[in-house]
Amino acid sequence: MRQDRVQRAASQEGDGAGSGSSERRQNEMSVHLRVWRQKDPQDKGGFEEYDAPRLTPDMSFLEMLDLVNEELQRQGGDPIAFDSDCREGICGMCCLVIDGVPHGPGQGTTTCQIYMRSFDSGATITIEPWRARAFPVLRDLVVDRSAFDR
Repeated sequence: MRQDRVQRAASQEGDGAGSGSSERRQNEMSVHLRVWRQKDPQDKGGFEEYDAPRLTPDMSFLEMLDLVNEELQRQGGDPIAFDSDCREGICGMCCLVIDGVPHGPGQGTTTCQIYMRSFDSGATITIEPWRARAFPVLRDLVVDRSAFDR
C-alpha cells in the first residue's frame, strides 16, 4: 500500500541535524490522509490513503499536500492533483472538501488559509474535490471551473 511506502521512506530519511532539530521534533505532528484519486473525468475514482509524517502546526494545508506529493514523486508515484493559485485566501482556486466541510475547519476562510494546527496529531483527514454538476472532477481534487467563466 502506498501509505506504507511513504511512511517507510520518511523514517529512513533520518531525524536531521543542527541546533533546531530537537525543537522541531517536539513540534512535529503527523496525520493520516484519505484522498480522493481519479485519473480523468471518465474514471470512477476512489479514496487512497497516505501518511503525512513530520509536519509542523504552522504549515498550511496546501504545504502539507506539497510534502506528500514530493514523497510520492520521490517514490515514482503520481502526485495528488489539486488547484491553488495565490495561496493568500483571495482567489478561491483551492476549494476542497475537508472532513466533509467545504474549505475545511476554518469558518469564512479558504483551504489555503487552513493550517495544520487546526488538526490533532494522528488525526485521519478526508480530502475530496468540491463536487457539483457544474464542476465535474477532472483529476483527483481538480474540478472544471469553467462554469464560472460563462
